Amino acid sequence: MAAMEGILVRVRSQLGMWRVSNVDPHDACGVLMKRIDVEHNVPVHQQQLSTDPAGSNVIDPSMPLAKVGVSRSGDMLYLKIDSTASALVNGPEMPTGKKIAADGSIVTMTFEESTADAGFRPGMPRLRDLKNNWTLTDFLEMDDKFVYKIKKQDEAMCTSVTMDHASAGAFTQHLSSFGWRQQRVGYLYGTFEEDNSVLVHAVYEPPQECTAESFELLEDPRAEQVERLADMLGMKRVGWIFAHPPREEGFMFSAEEVMFAAMEQLEAAQGVDKTPFVTIRCTVDPEDGNASVDPFQVSLQCMDMVAEGALGADPDNRSSVVVSPTFTAIKEGKRAETIESQFFLLTIAIKDHTSPILRRHFPMANRIGTMQTTDELKDLLSNPGGKSVTECLSDFALLLFLMDFQDMFNWETDMPRICEAVKNPDAELDEGYAMIIKGFAGMDV
Repeated sequence: MAAMEGILVRVRSQLGMWRVSNVDPHDACGVLMKRIDVEHNVPVHQQQLSTDPAGSNVIDPSMPLAKVGVSRSGDMLYLKIDSTASALVNGPEMPTGKKIAADGSIVTMTFEESTADAGFRPGMPRLRDLKNNWTLTDFLEMDDKFVYKIKKQDEAMCTSVTMDHASAGAFTQHLSSFGWRQQRVGYLYGTFEEDNSVLVHAVYEPPQECTAESFELLEDPRAEQVERLADMLGMKRVGWIFAHPPREEGFMFSAEEVMFAAMEQLEAAQGVDKTPFVTIRCTVDPEDGNASVDPFQVSLQCMDMVAEGALGADPDNRSSVVVSPTFTAIKEGKRAETIESQFFLLTIAIKDHTSPILRRHFPMANRIGTMQTTDELKDLLSNPGGKSVTECLSDFALLLFLMDFQDMFNWETDMPRICEAVKNPDAELDEGYAMIIKGFAGMDV
């Protein structure tokens, strides 16, 4: 069985932004520090990782990454490299300096404060702290790494999306039950096709807290379970879907949504590379109440800028991204401090289908007011409506529920056989499993 793919972690240091791919969130932070040693020539004893730019929340190397908040691709840590490290070339003291605090005391500046003017770019070290001798060519090559000439990408990497009708309907209907007053997020599972199209069979909604303007994904105890189930069904995560209340005309994506889409594509491509991974946006027309379901991608340039930490949320305009002071963005021949999020979006054709593998009849997990219980399973199996036991089990949410009980439905032996019967019409479900599942549901067997 395929192993669960790792995440991409961003590490900001005095030397810029580093991306460390294929990281296991369950590993200790010390494992990441060893990766930094190997990949960037910074010995572990010369590293100090923290969760904040100021370096005040220093991380214990023995702590699991997930425990310090690193559990998703794009999560960022901050690294203070010891001034004697060879990675800083000659090992001089990095510029620190002093400042007068609000109470009149003299305190040490943070790295970002001290390099705001002294660094060759805001937030970066001085040139002489990187190398003693610089030619004009050296400088231009270095500086060019921080300049983006913003341009519209002509074509999306995904050719089309075929969305399961029942899954899309269940997602939008749930939002409708709340009057479309808050956001909602889900992950899409299916397959990437040879023509770079996406075929969606199921939606999984992770634990989350949402408002009308934002969403926050919470730690998901089922995260590995979901990926394992998808793998057993011959599927993988192929996109994500989000819904939001009606917005003013022209406001398609917020900065946070664009950056989230970029990080999801980065994870799928394992870096800045082409991928069919898709984002589906849902909302409602306030005039007629009809829901719209539209797929998008963000451009490769957007992926690159997000990976390098060049973009952030604009506090004055939710539909724009702000360019980090460390970087320069040139749009239409002029320097741009903000960029409309819509500029990075690529539209994709959408088609409708009914998944031949999965159906939608069991309650979804992680929804307010919805419970997954054996009573629901019993009701489904007692009133099959002409469906076989296998057809009744052909539901992503139901299969995920069975996996909660590993002592009865082992992930290595039992679940692969059940999933094989679900995805392959020629593979009949063993009668013994049908009896076990009925007994588990409290039915007479």
